[in-house]
Amino acid sequence: MRPLLLPGLLLAGVVHAQAPAAPARPAPRPGPARKQPARATPAPAPTQESAAAPTAPPLPTGAPGTAEAPGAAGEDTALLRALLWAVKPAPEEIRAIAIEDVGLLGDARALDMLAALMWDPNPRIQQAALRAVALFQHPRAEEILGNVVRHPRMPDALKIQALNGLIFQRTATAQRTVRDAATDSRLTAGVQNAARTVATQWEPTPAPR
Repeated sequence: MRPLLLPGLLLAGVVHAQAPAAPARPAPRPGPARKQPARATPAPAPTQESAAAPTAPPLPTGAPGTAEAPGAAGEDTALLRALLWAVKPAPEEIRAIAIEDVGLLGDARALDMLAALMWDPNPRIQQAALRAVALFQHPRAEEILGNVVRHPRMPDALKIQALNGLIFQRTATAQRTVRDAATDSRLTAGVQNAARTVATQWEPTPAPR
């Protein structure tokens, strides 16, 4: 039994070794990749600061707050309204404010009207008109201030105020008017002393380079 068992086992091993191997299954070919649907990116959640600050709608053209410059017609209207308020019968404090507003407009066409207001019987109106004239750096404004200083019927308080206004003209002719007033014997001692004080405050003219 043993001699037959060993050759049988050997024969079975040979037959098994010569048997054709089972064909290997081909690897599956990769098919076309399926497109994944695009996922919508979620919008960032609003923060507390952005939620608390709503966006203001744009201003229409010509509305208050736009950067549109007024035309000549608008400037004329503003000047006319200011002059009307300056001469309109009203309490003196209202008129004084309106007169000073005329000076703030910076329109030199109002200087003649301001010069006429210096003859108003109310001293407060006179002083307001002089303050408005002093806001201008203009030859006509300098002329008005000099006339007030030299006029014999103008009160001394108004002349002293005019002397203080001349210093802001920054011209040689205005400086000469102040120096002349300091030595003018027709003026009172108080006006002459005020002129000397203003002359000492005058900034020296820079030397030419």
